[in-house]
Amino acid sequence: MDFTAYPKPYVTAVPFEQLPAHRESTKPLLAMVRSKIRSHRASTASIVLAMKMTIVFLTVALIHVQAAVVGQAVTLSGKNIPVKKIFQSIKQQTGYVTFYNQEMLADAKPVSLEVNGLPLDDVLNLIAKDQPFLFEIKPGTKTIVLAPKPVAASTISPLSAAFFQPVSGAVRDSLSNDPLPGATVRVSGTQQVATTDNAGQFKVNANVGDVLIISYVGYRTVTYKIRDISKPLSITLAPSISTINNVVVTGIFNKNKESYTGAVKVITAKEMQQFQGRNIFVTLGNIDPAFYIVPNNSLGSNPNRIPDIQLRGTRNLPNVDQINQLGEAAAAALNQPLVIIDGFQSTMERLLDFNTNEIESVTLLKDGGATSLYGSQGANGVIVITTKQPVSGKLRFTYRAGLNLSLPDLSSYHLLDAKDKLELERISGYFSNPTKTPQSNIAMEQYYNQLLGLVQSGVNTDWMAKPLRTMADQNHSIRLEGGDNAFRYSLQGQYNKINGVMKGSSRETVNGTVDISYRLNKLNFRNNLTVGSTRGEESPWGSFGDYVQLNPYWSPYDANGKIAQTFKPYLKDYWDQSQQFTQPYANPMYDATLNTFDKNAYTNITNNFQVQWLPVDHVSLSGFLGISSKQSSADRFRPASHSSFSQYKEEDLMRKGSYDYNSGKNFNYTARVQAGYYNVFNRVHSLSVDVNMEVAENKGTNYIFSAEGFPDESIHFIGEALQYKPNSSPDGSEATTRRMALASMLTYTYDRRYTAELNYRIDGASQFGTDKRFAPFWSAGAGWNLHNEAFIMDNFSFINRLKVRGTFGVTGNQNFNAYQPLATYGYITNDRYKNWIGAVQKALGNPDLQWQKTDKYDLGLEVELFNQRVEFQADYYKEYTSNLLSSLELPYSNGFTDYIENIGELEQKGFELMARVNLVQDKARRIYWSVTGTIAYNQDKIVKLSAAMKAANDKLATQPDYVNNTPNRIIREGASQNTIYAVPSLGIDPSTGKEVFLKKDGGVTYLWDPKDRIAVGLSQPKYRGNFSTQFRYGGFGFNTSFGYRFGGQLYNETLIDKIENANRFLNVDARVYYDRWKKPGDVVSFRGINELGKIYPSSRFVQNESTLICQNVNISYDVQNRELLRRLRMQALSVTANTGELFYISSVKQERGTDYPFTRQVSFSLFATF
Repeated sequence: MDFTAYPKPYVTAVPFEQLPAHRESTKPLLAMVRSKIRSHRASTASIVLAMKMTIVFLTVALIHVQAAVVGQAVTLSGKNIPVKKIFQSIKQQTGYVTFYNQEMLADAKPVSLEVNGLPLDDVLNLIAKDQPFLFEIKPGTKTIVLAPKPVAASTISPLSAAFFQPVSGAVRDSLSNDPLPGATVRVSGTQQVATTDNAGQFKVNANVGDVLIISYVGYRTVTYKIRDISKPLSITLAPSISTINNVVVTGIFNKNKESYTGAVKVITAKEMQQFQGRNIFVTLGNIDPAFYIVPNNSLGSNPNRIPDIQLRGTRNLPNVDQINQLGEAAAAALNQPLVIIDGFQSTMERLLDFNTNEIESVTLLKDGGATSLYGSQGANGVIVITTKQPVSGKLRFTYRAGLNLSLPDLSSYHLLDAKDKLELERISGYFSNPTKTPQSNIAMEQYYNQLLGLVQSGVNTDWMAKPLRTMADQNHSIRLEGGDNAFRYSLQGQYNKINGVMKGSSRETVNGTVDISYRLNKLNFRNNLTVGSTRGEESPWGSFGDYVQLNPYWSPYDANGKIAQTFKPYLKDYWDQSQQFTQPYANPMYDATLNTFDKNAYTNITNNFQVQWLPVDHVSLSGFLGISSKQSSADRFRPASHSSFSQYKEEDLMRKGSYDYNSGKNFNYTARVQAGYYNVFNRVHSLSVDVNMEVAENKGTNYIFSAEGFPDESIHFIGEALQYKPNSSPDGSEATTRRMALASMLTYTYDRRYTAELNYRIDGASQFGTDKRFAPFWSAGAGWNLHNEAFIMDNFSFINRLKVRGTFGVTGNQNFNAYQPLATYGYITNDRYKNWIGAVQKALGNPDLQWQKTDKYDLGLEVELFNQRVEFQADYYKEYTSNLLSSLELPYSNGFTDYIENIGELEQKGFELMARVNLVQDKARRIYWSVTGTIAYNQDKIVKLSAAMKAANDKLATQPDYVNNTPNRIIREGASQNTIYAVPSLGIDPSTGKEVFLKKDGGVTYLWDPKDRIAVGLSQPKYRGNFSTQFRYGGFGFNTSFGYRFGGQLYNETLIDKIENANRFLNVDARVYYDRWKKPGDVVSFRGINELGKIYPSSRFVQNESTLICQNVNISYDVQNRELLRRLRMQALSVTANTGELFYISSVKQERGTDYPFTRQVSFSLFATF
């Protein structure tokens, strides 16, 4: 064949001799045609004859080639496969050689395919969609020739156009209704093709009855049969499963993941289902270790607890008046990330009660490049929730039902039984006191015999089981949706009842949403109205810890079989030894029989309105208005007969009974206007510019009343109280904050290889000084998609994705008091002067108080290999927070000892790693198996503290005051704020049974001295992560995930509360009886049993922690039988079984859930769409 007829750009280096042998069958006919054309070149008749013979030749050859092409089956599978590699595979499978211009393929996009035995021409159609080239299978040879796609909308020739009519239409996203620019519209069976413009519109020549094939990267390809060409067609495409992972939703601007440089984690609704926990926070922690739930060993799995969250560590320090608050929760409240739902700010409480079935995706924004868009609010990270949007089409009804079983986890408790507990009291000398009279000792001996008789009669009460239950929860969710491409709607409803394992505790939520979207020409409207109501109740049975400490030889019932109010027998001389209990010990079970309650409730109404206008190509204008209102209340009532008043003295008789009431209102609005410009120049220069302006206001009021004196439990109206509590009066708070911001984002991408981003935002807020109300925040980022480089595609075809990115950003924080920069005054309510009320200044103002700023550095790597069989992602980050708000000491002559100033600096660094291996990807048999592992490391250091903070810490360091036997929180420069400070211990002296301490000067002593404290550990783990496996066979799925942490230390409170300082008049840990020093030479961990002096925290109670948790086991089945679904009139049906926190293994043996137990969960769910 003479290839000189082709334009020069399409000549390749393939020699003629290497063409397939198939050419021999057409060589004689081709030579004849050439001969005839040369011999009749001069006459018109000869030309006509040559044309006729050429048509005959082409017809014969086409019939021959078509049969050959149809017989050529191609099998390909993979994501983001370079086009050159696909043509190499086609050559290996079919023998067809592809001719192309090298420069043209440089602009081609990688292709994701999954075809098995598909004809060659169909495969080529799939490859060429949304590409800068067209293809042609040359008749008579096993060759494929590529040509550039014409700039014109249609490739139909003028001759053929006479047989067709112009057809116009628009292509849009089926979920968001946004136009899809660059979508490919092809007329099936022809080479006629059009590309949609920036408004998603297209024109193509076709006839009624023709079938259009519409495709777009990241969306499912659809076919559309033309029935009417008198009006524009309206076509929608549904995102493919992987699309959500390819779009970064920041809550303000949406960006393509390939051109995005920030560090984010996108979690889909499917992933949340697979790794489901007892609430949304646990679910997110099961997936990403950077999302850290600060452990709360006291409240356990209380359904009414809102957990403390940290995203990549901490960026704030507690102030002087907060450092003696114990545990990590005190600092965690300052480090809560920002919550954004559908572009509007929300709260952690609302997220806890949100209908997770309506969540489309969750995006965690971590680094400065991602969070700088939120300026003064983004330092702690951002949780962006995107809800599902209405889908057009005929009415769809979706129902989801769930049944959850909660079982208390008591595996960490090891208490004494009745026999051992009574023996412990005997050998401790409680029934024989030399300081008592003989008559008293005889009475105590008789008291011992009474108790021994109860034990011998079989009394051995399992008190832990009394307030607990195994309870079933239920939740139901429905969704109705439908509409057309212009008007779409959805209605959602949810009922969720969580019954806690403590009897009477619960959290009940009802949510309802109406979502409407409407499109009018170039205008898009959407309104989302959500109403949520939640009611929570704490257990009337009190604290779980009250039951753990009850003596097992006590019976909960009296002689008449009724619940006893106090325990019998009772001997005053015996209990006087405790120096704590002056009255008979109260039975907490009795409280549950009283008319008592501890409840809270709130109702939240939120309306979000959005409008988008596409005035011209490449430009979009949007407006947003969000309004939210919340009303909340909390009531706690305890009558006079409640056990909490059992130790009141006679003079306090009229104070028995209490009522605490709290009522609050909150109203906020956010208004935002936004403009965006997007365009591609010369096919390689991509430019995106977005500008955003926002104003917001938040108003809140809170009222608190505490009254006492309720002798009758049937009268539980606060107005019937006898008095306010001593030294108290009606109280409350009010706060109004306002903010405004102007933000912009510029993204430039060259040839899908190099990306540069720049974000700039100016924030103003009322929470800072009048001279420092506004501050700039910004970020810059760059990314390099090496997988789009020619040298990678040519030489390393196994690399599907290789991206290097880096960002630097400056963000801020405003999780602080509304009026902290102002000089505030308060009325003197407890005194009068001639009937006048005075006022006193409560705080000094600081007009120069400014924002805390956090500089964030992040370097990331993203890798995908071997057709996505191997995925790897790494991030290293470093953050430096300055202008920390802290107290500054003042001379006493000022009248104030301190005031708030920007003093303090903090830094932290860490890394995150994620690896996933798809071990099996058998698409033919639909078998998939993958393994995923993650690890996160974080370390912080305090760089600078104020003088007031140093003084407060120095004071704490010399005080032996401990609450609940837990070390004071001490913060020092050069150390982590999670450092545990304690006196170093050398253990128990085998000769005496006493603890030996190490002094700072190296000496040894039996005396505990707080001045000898040193750093002995870190309360947070250095490393934490997850590993999981996912298996799927057809409709059957199995997933399981485990969480781990190590490298940190825990202060084991059980060792000091229930062993060393245990109140042996009540029940204790079994180690008190078995593992204590008894005689000289014993090498044990605990003091002698007769060592009754109080022991203070030391390094002996600080233990290295290594923990493994089975977070989740999920089994699901999706019905695949389409005929069965058709008979059931269903579109989809699936069932799921799930377990949460199946086991917990730790190197630290301590009681978990001291006030409310931890639980294990088993849940079952049904999902159906009609």
